[in-house]
Amino acid sequence: MKKLMTAIAAVFACGLSLAQENVAPAKPAAAAPELKKVAVFVKNNTNVRGMDDEVDGIRDRLAAAMAEVDGFSVLDSSQIADTFRKYKVTVNDEKAGVYSGIFTGGSVPTVARMIGCDYIVTASIIGANAMRRNVGGTLATVFNLRIALKVMDSTGASVYGIPVRPYTFPATDAVDDPMNYYNLLLDRWATEATSALATRAPKWRKPSAAETELVSFEVRTTIDSTLNELESQTRGAKGEQLTELRKVVGGVTVELDGAVIGSAPNTFKATKGLHQLCVRRDWMKPYTATVNIQEGMVLQVALEMSAEGVTKWGSLEGLRAGLAREYARAAMERGVKVNVDTKNWRDIGGGPAIKVEK
Repeated sequence: MKKLMTAIAAVFACGLSLAQENVAPAKPAAAAPELKKVAVFVKNNTNVRGMDDEVDGIRDRLAAAMAEVDGFSVLDSSQIADTFRKYKVTVNDEKAGVYSGIFTGGSVPTVARMIGCDYIVTASIIGANAMRRNVGGTLATVFNLRIALKVMDSTGASVYGIPVRPYTFPATDAVDDPMNYYNLLLDRWATEATSALATRAPKWRKPSAAETELVSFEVRTTIDSTLNELESQTRGAKGEQLTELRKVVGGVTVELDGAVIGSAPNTFKATKGLHQLCVRRDWMKPYTATVNIQEGMVLQVALEMSAEGVTKWGSLEGLRAGLAREYARAAMERGVKVNVDTKNWRDIGGGPAIKVEK
């Protein structure tokens, strides 16, 4: 009996081994395709009371339509807001024009890079008005609404758009809040727009690969000439130039896409193309612009005095003189000779020419 059981076990083991040899190895699961990220912005360009309150609802409907399309992922509005705060972009900045053209093709690469998306969907409520018209022999209030929608990829190229056309609603007895009628028109537009987005999104062309080549560019400012003049006349005990004295009077801070990259004048490296540049200095107005960085370009930034700077120094010449005095005092404490000729400077605030030797 024992021999029989041993033989049966051997036959079973052999069969199991043969079965395992004949089973093809399991194939690794195919990696899920990478989702294309979409950001949705809605902007109200009208002065209609209550229209601003509808912006979030429109955005949510467009985002929901995109989220239903296979292969797409919609960025959450709070995530976008956190990113803009990180990059110091605020509503006040937009209104003041500091961050110019946020909904235009020129700035889309910057926005896409900041929030990390492949496509940007922008809807703009262009106009809304109500007019008295004769409709079929009856005097009515006709409410009109115009909205534009555009989709751009991360390079700023347009991939889809819905032409602007008027949506109208005639009301023979318009006694309610006008927003009730505008909401009807917004619903009509949103229904058509979301359906069109869901249908056309799979056909959008693939975004171009991100630019990775780094190019060199230089940033200079009008205030640098004063600091350069001071540094050129400042030497240490061994004749070395003491450029660290610039830190005493404060230099010009250069930011690119929200991150500090150094001080001016200086040469920097960045990817070729559009970037958000910001140049800051105490007592001066911040300079912010979207710049198209190319190899070897020199950005000469003309800084203007802020209101606080004018109050303290009176003029740019007064600021130059103040910088020179601070620089000279700091140099003197280090036992360094400084002789800055200010006789040709206008309006130096009544102070003497700066000549410190030790």
